[in-house]
Amino acid sequence: MVGRRSYLRAIILAGGYARRMWPVTRDTPKPLLPVAGRPAIDHILDKVREVDVTEIIISTNLKFRDQFQTWLNERKGGNAKIVAEASVSEKGKLGAVGALLRLTEVIEPDDYLVLAGDNLFTASLTGMTALYDQIRKPIVAVYDLKDVEQVRTGSAVTLGRDMRILRFEEKPKHPETNTIGACMYIFPYRTLLRTRDYVNQGGKKDEPGNFVAWLCASEIVYAYKPGGILWDIGTKEEYERTKRQFSKTNV
Repeated sequence: MVGRRSYLRAIILAGGYARRMWPVTRDTPKPLLPVAGRPAIDHILDKVREVDVTEIIISTNLKFRDQFQTWLNERKGGNAKIVAEASVSEKGKLGAVGALLRLTEVIEPDDYLVLAGDNLFTASLTGMTALYDQIRKPIVAVYDLKDVEQVRTGSAVTLGRDMRILRFEEKPKHPETNTIGACMYIFPYRTLLRTRDYVNQGGKKDEPGNFVAWLCASEIVYAYKPGGILWDIGTKEEYERTKRQFSKTNV
């Protein structure tokens, strides 16, 4: 047992422009789209606040900053704040990894729970944070899908017996596993700093799974299976399906 880390802060990635969902998301960011009568990001915050986090950072862009700030003001903020990068369109965006790299210039040197602002899930985060308290290594949440072909649009994850990630492949053409990686991570601060090495080596800055694949090839990264259901709001069809199914779970 290593002992509990001093602080855990959270980063919710909400800086995309969701072109695939236009016109629905032309003027409204995905995390603020309604699901079960509330903005999707509200459900994510509910889960984050079940664990002991010192601060919640909503990472977005200049175009949607005011919408997120209005939403946060209505909820009286608490320990959450908005941090916006300077882009106002798809052309100038930093990408998820680029946003993490930019954040390393302003955030505290603590441990970070990193979540996608357009992924909803039913499981508690308490088991994942408890595991991190024990091992102090990067952790990636993974889910087992029924259909291996569904992994093509995500990240294929091959696990060892000790739950160490042996291979992590983003958007595999021929997946050999039905285990998929979610944008649900716990990173030590030193891991976030490695985004600079990744980008300097020519790594793609959009999909965070590409950074995780690079990371798994260079250091020990562990997987955690939260259980429950995960929804990824990536298209209009997936958004409609998420609304139907999420309401039925009575979360």
